[in-house]
Amino acid sequence: MFHKEGKLISPTLRIRDGLHIVLQSMASYIENTIPRDRLKLWRTQSPRHFYGGEWNQNGSCTFDTLLDDRKLDEWFDPKKGGVNREARELNSIIKYALHRTSIHQLDLTHLSELRADAHPALWLGRKDAVAIWGQDCMHWCLPGLPDTWVDVLSAVIIEHLNAKRRCLLSSDT
Repeated sequence: MFHKEGKLISPTLRIRDGLHIVLQSMASYIENTIPRDRLKLWRTQSPRHFYGGEWNQNGSCTFDTLLDDRKLDEWFDPKKGGVNREARELNSIIKYALHRTSIHQLDLTHLSELRADAHPALWLGRKDAVAIWGQDCMHWCLPGLPDTWVDVLSAVIIEHLNAKRRCLLSSDT
């Protein structure tokens, strides 16, 4: 159930439509509250790598290699009904909500989709680790992919600061 301005929205919205409204409301609030010259980022959804079912339906993520482009589309492309398509669907709603705002989308999803091998399920140090501790297809090994996310974030921040500096220098001349 979704509410707007304290009142129940009727007829009831589908989850996707409600999410769209919520995200646009959040983006509008950010735009109206935080000055335009400030760096505002929205990180995209981190993908899951379950295959053969959901986490509670015998899904697995014990992969030790990167995914190739064919597997990526098979798993993540909403048009192909992939089991992990939610991240791309959510990111498209986020992209639409951020359109024409000063909020930048920090898209780490595709980079992360490639790394099916980076979940701890296979790397827990014991051959029977999955049987003992179960699957963990949502978290990531450290060091690893999260370090790459930090590198990307750092580069975006540095570029933003350099652009502000160039703007200030050009206004002084």
